[in-house]
Amino acid sequence: MKVVKHYEYAKEDEAKMLTLWQKYLEKAAKTPEKYPKYLFGPYGLAESGDCIKGVSIMEIETDEQLVNYMLDLSPPLKAKFTLLWDANVYVPAYMERQK
Repeated sequence: MKVVKHYEYAKEDEAKMLTLWQKYLEKAAKTPEKYPKYLFGPYGLAESGDCIKGVSIMEIETDEQLVNYMLDLSPPLKAKFTLLWDANVYVPAYMERQK
């Protein structure tokens, strides 16, 4: 399944977050089947303030991949995942139900 991930972390946690991120990238490179695949991003949002925010689109095939991601990076990372579904599947299904 594809998900949009909105993430943020406190500016004072930036050094810790980047250290965790580097470790995460190394683990994901060694065992990619255990982690989500990035399709878009991660990209930072152009905002100022006391936290860093961003967005990405990921593909997740198993619950384990999402769990591993969250366990490796949270805290300090806060993330919200929103499921994306294919509208090309919806339209034919909708039309079929109208018959």
